[in-house]
Amino acid sequence: MPEVTPTAVAPPVVSLAAVPGYDDFPLLLSRLREALQALGGMGAFVQPGQRVLLKVNLVAPARPEQAVTTHPAVLRAVVRLVQEAGGIACVGDGPGVGDTRTAMAVGGLLAVVQEEGAELLEFDQTAVFENLSNRVGKRLSLCRHLQDCQVLISLPKLKTHVQMAFTGALKNQFGLIPGSAKGQLHFRFQDRNRLADYLLDINRTARPALAIMDAIVGMEGPGPSGGTPRQIGALIVGADLPAVDVVACTLIGLDPDSNPLNLAARRCAYGTTRLAEIRLAGAPLADLQVHDYQLVQAPVNILRILPLPAPVLRWLRRQLSPRPSIDHRKCILCRRCANGCPVSPPAIHPEAAPGQDIDEQTCIRCYCCHEFCPVKAIDLRRSRLDRCLRLNSLANKLSRLLGRVVALWR
Repeated sequence: MPEVTPTAVAPPVVSLAAVPGYDDFPLLLSRLREALQALGGMGAFVQPGQRVLLKVNLVAPARPEQAVTTHPAVLRAVVRLVQEAGGIACVGDGPGVGDTRTAMAVGGLLAVVQEEGAELLEFDQTAVFENLSNRVGKRLSLCRHLQDCQVLISLPKLKTHVQMAFTGALKNQFGLIPGSAKGQLHFRFQDRNRLADYLLDINRTARPALAIMDAIVGMEGPGPSGGTPRQIGALIVGADLPAVDVVACTLIGLDPDSNPLNLAARRCAYGTTRLAEIRLAGAPLADLQVHDYQLVQAPVNILRILPLPAPVLRWLRRQLSPRPSIDHRKCILCRRCANGCPVSPPAIHPEAAPGQDIDEQTCIRCYCCHEFCPVKAIDLRRSRLDRCLRLNSLANKLSRLLGRVVALWR
């Protein structure tokens, strides 16, 4: 038999567009169109007559300048390109706080839907989707509109995340689960690596065709809602969602492997998880990189090297994890934190006195309270053990550095 030469698999393309701001909409639209050309244009993903679900990032009601949600200018540009391709643009999400219509109205997205003739979808009803190849969730209850729409496009906002380090193209599909059900999943998957596996299952089941990430202004610090807006000036576009996230992490100086979703994707061979295997197009990555982005500090990870029983490791993980703390000077007693807590009864009590407002025994460190607080009244404080380990680690690094300096001096 003749020898068969294996066909080389082309690397996935992630296209970058330099967009300095949201105010110049013609420029934003033009740059997005150019970025999509590297992937064949919007017509490569949307056929005439298809219903296209544009899954925005809608954590909670927040104004566009707060950089919590997908910016309305980005949504407007995507809606127009979908309509140019002959698609029917449908916009939706399942926010963790409040209803879809209210959150969209506050974020300026509802006006875009109405002005551009798109369709608003509320994620209040679910359907069961089965995927036997999933790792954790073989049967998932997701937004029923996935049955009605032929194409899913993810429109995430580039943000840090206090639990997952980063939220982007893959994490955005968590919103396909109605808001009230997300808390139950946080309770079920208290380990972030298990939660990452479940999020990968959602993506493998929903099968997003494309991601267009709003990284014009991202969020740094304690995201996804309590951080600070940060100018980046980019749109990131790709059909391989793990690859889009890898490029986004690199853009802000975050090791992609610090994102548990990237590791989960690698474990199940879903998409591309290494920068060297991605073909970049459009604006040079080096020109857009931000070198002093404020990232979320992960607990010092000594657990991988400790040969201890699982219960002891779980206890240590709790001791190393940051703990929620209410700033009662800012708290407005809206009770969004308690209402969003997946623990029953809630582990947070905003009316209680300091020291009694967080139940240390039942708090699962999911940080939903931090995410849902509208006035940033909930801080995350590192534990004493974590601080001691960080100081010891810093001392060791300084000692090694001093040793090198002395050796060079000699």
